[in-house]
Amino acid sequence: MTTDPRRQNNAAALKGSWEALHAEAVSLSRQANDEAMSKYEFLIQRLTRLPQSRRDAQEQRLQSILEQSVLGLQSYFARRNRLDDMASCDEEVLNVMSDDALSLWRENQARAYWWQGRHQEAINLVQVEAEKLPFDVELRWLLFSILLDDNRIEEADNVRQSLLVELQELFKAQGLSEALVEDVNAQIQAKERLEGGSESNQVSLQFGLLHFLQSCIQLELENWQEAADAFAKAAKVSDAYGNRWHLIYRTLVLNNQARLAQRALNRESSPVSQGFWRGLSGFYAGDSQGAATEWRRVTQVPLEEVTLSAVGDWILAHYYLDAVQPDSDDSDAEDVDSEDTASTDTGSDEADADDNASDETQPSSENPEGMVTQKSSDVSANVRQGLQVALNLLGQQNTQRDPLVLGLAALGWGVSGKRDHLQRNLRHATEILRASLQDNKLSVFNWYFFRDLLPSDLFCEVEEFFHKPMPGQEKPSGQ
Repeated sequence: MTTDPRRQNNAAALKGSWEALHAEAVSLSRQANDEAMSKYEFLIQRLTRLPQSRRDAQEQRLQSILEQSVLGLQSYFARRNRLDDMASCDEEVLNVMSDDALSLWRENQARAYWWQGRHQEAINLVQVEAEKLPFDVELRWLLFSILLDDNRIEEADNVRQSLLVELQELFKAQGLSEALVEDVNAQIQAKERLEGGSESNQVSLQFGLLHFLQSCIQLELENWQEAADAFAKAAKVSDAYGNRWHLIYRTLVLNNQARLAQRALNRESSPVSQGFWRGLSGFYAGDSQGAATEWRRVTQVPLEEVTLSAVGDWILAHYYLDAVQPDSDDSDAEDVDSEDTASTDTGSDEADADDNASDETQPSSENPEGMVTQKSSDVSANVRQGLQVALNLLGQQNTQRDPLVLGLAALGWGVSGKRDHLQRNLRHATEILRASLQDNKLSVFNWYFFRDLLPSDLFCEVEEFFHKPMPGQEKPSGQ
């Protein structure tokens, strides 16, 4: 959607122009500088007052800036956890937004209600938008996720059933039996009849989503075999799932379903990810020695051979290996130096946001007040190496840091006993997640990692940053 500020590339603009003012607001927002709000509000106020004809001129140049500003301000309110502000907007402004921009704003408003625990209000909003766009994957997934979060599993399944009805209509149009709509071979046949291209890919995605939603429901019900079977169907019919077996084997490992997890892990293309999760499966089964063997193999893979999608598992393998077999000889290990530390331990409170604002986009070569240089006597070789890679990755992310990598760095600091670094990185990670409107907390997978590796008192201090497993799913850590 072109009005989504998360998908815009801001070209160079003339000083003082509307484009320049908007680019300044975006830059301040990326720096976590609260002046971004006043910049966005100025743009919204002035542009709303212009005649529609002027906003529509030059291919709706000013209308686009207005809508990007409205959505940008909403994103910034999310970052600052100002959820009431995120969910409200002047009706005069909403009345002049395009249908596409308004739909996206409503979608984000629903997220604000969801994060506040106002599930029904969120559901009502998304249902209205989803009815307008029945094949919109993001809207359907959002509605499904809110219902699952509220433990309304039957209603979540109704979301899947509504997609089934849409696909039955497609089958009828293709002269296929509606009774075969969930059959993978029939779905492949229907896709082929559309003669390839974007339409075929879109249908493939919908077929995959149908099975994936079923897998998620079965996971919630702890019907592990049914969940695995449904995901296998999604992977067979859609490329969107065929290369994402981690979506199923992670949950199976964390719930001690080693046999089923192994079958999914065999489909994983990365040996690093295979090794880490096989090690974790053994760890939870009480086989620390076997787990250590798997993790040691992972740590011996040269970093340059690790794919970007697997580097998180590579880092985690270092942390877990230290937990089961602490390295007593650190003398040859590379230190985490002050430059790397300074460049990544950002993240800020409301109170110190301005002081740290520049750190989000430009790594600093100085050692800010309160930073601690890690020496080899403080941290084991494995933890240091994993943390070093996380820090280096963050240092390379000059415009927007990855909250998942920030979480990995935070875990490394926590294992090293650095409470302030741990908490600041986690705060920063959740700020970025909210600003991107992905989530308001780190995923439940992170809950397990931090639970396993941090001392219990330290874990209790930071547990609020993570989604937690459902009651009864908090399995033993294996330690």
